[in-house]
Amino acid sequence: MKYYLKVGIEHFAFGLILPVSIIWKLHNGLSLLQAADTEALVLIVTAIVNLPAGVFADRFGNKKSLLVGGALHAIAMALLAYGGSLLVFTLAAILSGAAWAFITGADEAYIHDDYIKDKKHYQHTYANASIVDEATTVGGMLASSLVLLTHANLRILFIVAGACLFANVLYTSMYLPNRHQGASYKPTRLSFAGFKAGLLDSRKLLPLFLVFAILYESGRVLWQPQMASIGIDVTNFGLAFAFFKLLSIGGTYLARKQTFSVKKLVTVFVLMSASLALFGLHSLVVSIAALSVFLATENYFRIYMSATLNKAIQRNRATLLSVSGVATNLAGSGLIVVAGFFGEKSILIALLVLVACKIPAIVYVLWTHRAMIKANDVQPMPIGVNEV
Repeated sequence: MKYYLKVGIEHFAFGLILPVSIIWKLHNGLSLLQAADTEALVLIVTAIVNLPAGVFADRFGNKKSLLVGGALHAIAMALLAYGGSLLVFTLAAILSGAAWAFITGADEAYIHDDYIKDKKHYQHTYANASIVDEATTVGGMLASSLVLLTHANLRILFIVAGACLFANVLYTSMYLPNRHQGASYKPTRLSFAGFKAGLLDSRKLLPLFLVFAILYESGRVLWQPQMASIGIDVTNFGLAFAFFKLLSIGGTYLARKQTFSVKKLVTVFVLMSASLALFGLHSLVVSIAALSVFLATENYFRIYMSATLNKAIQRNRATLLSVSGVATNLAGSGLIVVAGFFGEKSILIALLVLVACKIPAIVYVLWTHRAMIKANDVQPMPIGVNEV
């Protein structure tokens, strides 16, 4: 419960600013391509810092890594609240990227190695944390909507979000245990041999990391401009995103205890691809319906991805999850720049380009998944279970 509360505080803050994060940059004089570039910069910095951050977590503990990331997030939010120029947004992007690097791998590793005793409960616990994440993000979006309806300055949302993120750092420091009593994991002294072994493991898993990275990027930089273009007023963005998030919780809930069969994955990938493309149509009803379907299937995929990676990785968990993060963020940054470039001409074309990039990755995942099932001749399991 203590960890879920930490997740709630953090994601309530993100929920406050998610509906207006791109619009705020546009209001401060940035073009859509410049806004996309700052979003891409977050991912590039995350990729650069990811591996040393994972090593830091494995050496000093996942909680310390979460604290460093939380503090950087709070400072970045203060810069976003200040706004005003491309330089300020660039500095905020750099700090945000570093923050995500310290949080992402350590977050899942903290649940797996520090928070739960029985590793069989990881998928269930991670899914529950994701549901808390979604629910509190919805709460933040609803609060954001109330502020937007008063036509208040958007800066207020970023100030409140920053205060919540500082509170999250204090709460994590004071109330989250360093290690659950009875947990088997302890931070170990990093050796060159251990680090080299971790890199060799990551090389075996690199194709999996890359295809997941391509599937993970959803072109979020295009969502707010598209919503504005189909007639949704910025004062209703909070309500709109809250509605989308509520629907997306369904996908998380369905994946909590799933055995992922090829048939289910095919259905999910088809729905993800089709709905992302349809979101770009200039139709209010079609776009809203498409984004709702996409978010539900995307969340289902994310649970599958996390469960697969954590079953495939048997040692140096935070480091290897960070290597996965490097692949995710480098691929994502490239796709975001591409989306921003095409998005200035046509959002629909930009989304179609993203979908086209995902098709080879989908084929690889399905092929590998089927091969693993056939090789093991057992009940369908996530790919990578016996690869390391």
